[in-house]
Amino acid sequence: MQDIFEINHIDQTLSKEKVKTLKDLYAYYHKKHYDYEKLHRDFRRKNFVCNLSAGKLIISAAVAGGITLNPVVMATLTGVGLTFKAIASLKKYDKKTEQANFAHIEYQKILDEIRFYLRGEAFDVKVFLDRLKMIDNFVTDHCMEIPLSISKKYDKKFAQL
Repeated sequence: MQDIFEINHIDQTLSKEKVKTLKDLYAYYHKKHYDYEKLHRDFRRKNFVCNLSAGKLIISAAVAGGITLNPVVMATLTGVGLTFKAIASLKKYDKKTEQANFAHIEYQKILDEIRFYLRGEAFDVKVFLDRLKMIDNFVTDHCMEIPLSISKKYDKKFAQL
């Protein structure tokens, strides 16, 4: 198992309560970042496979139809290719990819900011927590939920502190 706290410097002047609060926030948002990153990769991969398969099948249909002059071969390959394209469109993989990428990037920014605070930058708890709440609400409203399978992968990979 890996440790999520690979932070190279924690300012010694910070109080123990503040360090614990920041570490707890870091652990919470690290999980969200990891989950949305995995979700983004999954949707990107599915979208790529569907579109690539559709393109290959349609091009193969044109080539095979021209060589064999058999309309059944051409219709079959074209039909399967269009089915793959329809699946990608109906599942809206491109939109889901954008949503997961947005959440992944926002949570990465939060992790970076927490690292800066742990290194000793000025930290206003109320302002920071209000900003986190706003980001969480936006992600909850505009992005999909994390599947349980991805959350389990996180628990297997990282040590729970």
